[in-house]
Amino acid sequence: MLSDRQGFDRRWFAPHLEAVYVPKNDSESVTQISEAISRYGRDVKVVSGRHCYENFIYNDTTRAIVDMSSMNRVGWDERRPAFVVEAGCENWSVYRTLLNGFNKTLPGGSCYSVGAGGHITGGGYGLLSRMRGLVVDHLSAVDIVTWNASANSAELHHVSATSGSNDERDLFWALRGAGCGNFGVILRYYFDELPDAPEFASIYTLSWDWTSVDTSSFADLLACYAEFVSDMPETEFSLLKLTHVSAGQLGMIVQVVSPEGISLLDHRAEAEQRYTEARTRFEAIVGHSPLRSPLGGHPGWTTALVGTESVQHVTYLEALQTLNGSGPNQFGKYKSAYMNKAFPPHQAAAIYRWLRTTPRGVTESDMSQSLLQVDSYGGAINRVAPGETAVPQRDAIMKLQYQTYWLNASRPGEGHLAPYDAQADAHLRWIDEFYRDVYAECGGTPDPTNDPSGTVAGAYYNYPDSVLGTHAQGNVDDALWLYFLDNFRNNERNLVAVKRRWDPANIFHHGQSIPVE
Repeated sequence: MLSDRQGFDRRWFAPHLEAVYVPKNDSESVTQISEAISRYGRDVKVVSGRHCYENFIYNDTTRAIVDMSSMNRVGWDERRPAFVVEAGCENWSVYRTLLNGFNKTLPGGSCYSVGAGGHITGGGYGLLSRMRGLVVDHLSAVDIVTWNASANSAELHHVSATSGSNDERDLFWALRGAGCGNFGVILRYYFDELPDAPEFASIYTLSWDWTSVDTSSFADLLACYAEFVSDMPETEFSLLKLTHVSAGQLGMIVQVVSPEGISLLDHRAEAEQRYTEARTRFEAIVGHSPLRSPLGGHPGWTTALVGTESVQHVTYLEALQTLNGSGPNQFGKYKSAYMNKAFPPHQAAAIYRWLRTTPRGVTESDMSQSLLQVDSYGGAINRVAPGETAVPQRDAIMKLQYQTYWLNASRPGEGHLAPYDAQADAHLRWIDEFYRDVYAECGGTPDPTNDPSGTVAGAYYNYPDSVLGTHAQGNVDDALWLYFLDNFRNNERNLVAVKRRWDPANIFHHGQSIPVE
């Protein structure tokens, strides 16, 4: 079917797809994965929720897909005993089941349809991460099907930090942040313990008209935000939406969740006070203006916050619904960066300049969904050592996601559609040049080795960006260094060594997969 050839980014398409395998249990997984690899080799790809920012799954070489969506059980496994989340689950079903059945949650992402299979193993970062850390910080074991090149067959392994062999312990370490299509097909995740879900949540927004912002006040706004996220309690999470000038406004969303043991009245009073303090703090720089339309980006497709001039008090489940960020399936491009410190002047100036730039080939209104989203980071995330999991960024205070979207473009098989191609080219050129300019003093990327100030700290593997480097371009190491820093090659326990041990034939391969050598 045509629908099987496309994922959740309309840019990517698999015109030569021949087979889709949909295993329903462990036995079928081993059998079908073995059959798929025996027949199609490295042209087999794996999906759970079909979200991927690059063409690592849907591309010209893809001939078979292992779709894990039928393995979607969430709950308590008495055999282990542990909580279990299967790879085919989507975020919303995970949150709802854990909350309703156990009053537990995962500190994962906000986009409801993202699949657990790729999201968790890439780190699992979300709106509770400042309070509860990354999802991989709670992970206790993984069931994974790997490929035994010597026996020419698939094998099921249960790996954990307490596995009997060093090789399995190393694989478990790698799966906590770098398992995305690198070592095998993940079937399920186990968690010995999970954090309790918050009882209550409160959400508020601050927004500012672009007509009230100049170069100086914009830099002051960024500086104030860096101070704000550094000072905020771990029960809070914020998203600064630096939208393109064509959107008319830029703004900030803050979620405040209740700590254990607090009453509803006390929580609401605390949230109201924090809102008043934040509004006063930012209004000293730029006058507040009521939010007139959704701020866009991930997450941001909600209309619930438009026109509000107060704090919304909701249940935690309602907060998950309100801040869902999947939105419609569009064409999109993304980039990322971690920051350990506030924005230096040259970065603030570059951001301001590019948010007011409309590239050739599109109108200004075409850019209204383009933005730089600055997420709060730190808190519980930074209490984990850089080498404890494959995710090394444990000193950052902010995570940046550059985003641009468009609705029309040509895809493989549709022929050359000049107006649509021009729009795609314009958006891609804008975001690439924007990114290079912000990090010009670091060589064009957020590379900490080129930044003596210690401000930048690489990029996020779950927000892949092919421009950073790929196997086809011959510079994949440049990208993987940014994602994993010393965990890539330099440390005694490193991802290249784990790849060499578990997938020496390089079966599980994509544009930015871990190399064997």
